[in-house]
Amino acid sequence: METVYLDNNAWDILFRRKVDLRIALPSSDYELAITREAELEIASIPHDALRSYAERSINERQIRTDTYFGYRDDSLPADEQRVGGYGVGRFADLSETTILAQESSRIGATMRPSRLYKHEADVSFAARSPCGILITCDKKGVLKRVEEKYGATVVNLSAWPDGEPLGDYIQRHLPRR
Repeated sequence: METVYLDNNAWDILFRRKVDLRIALPSSDYELAITREAELEIASIPHDALRSYAERSINERQIRTDTYFGYRDDSLPADEQRVGGYGVGRFADLSETTILAQESSRIGATMRPSRLYKHEADVSFAARSPCGILITCDKKGVLKRVEEKYGATVVNLSAWPDGEPLGDYIQRHLPRR
């Protein structure tokens, strides 16, 4: 079973193409996940129909939120915490920790309306690359670096041909086994 992490920007194309993730990426073949940072981004999507689509897809397809284990950041309110405590977060593996350490210097210092710092969501998303396939519409910056440097599988939905099933498109990007 493939683990697929959805970048927040993927919702735009999935919504526009009216993709039902229960059919396009069935739970028998794919485990779908978002990061905690993506959860915060989704909540701040200004387009009501797009936000509703993302939230409905998450609930209907049972997309899990992948949260790293960590201790509470006292500078953030409870509903803006990035990590989960005991029984909630998972420990990052060594390759994820390496990516987080190498890319965290790119995170900005100013909080945005999404309640995230500039590039914070991208770094967190890219760190999941050793554990699964990254689905995005923006394959530059940190995502381009993890693909080139670590061999991450980053699938760009901006190049997804009309008429091709999403699962087939993703499968074409997987490394040969």
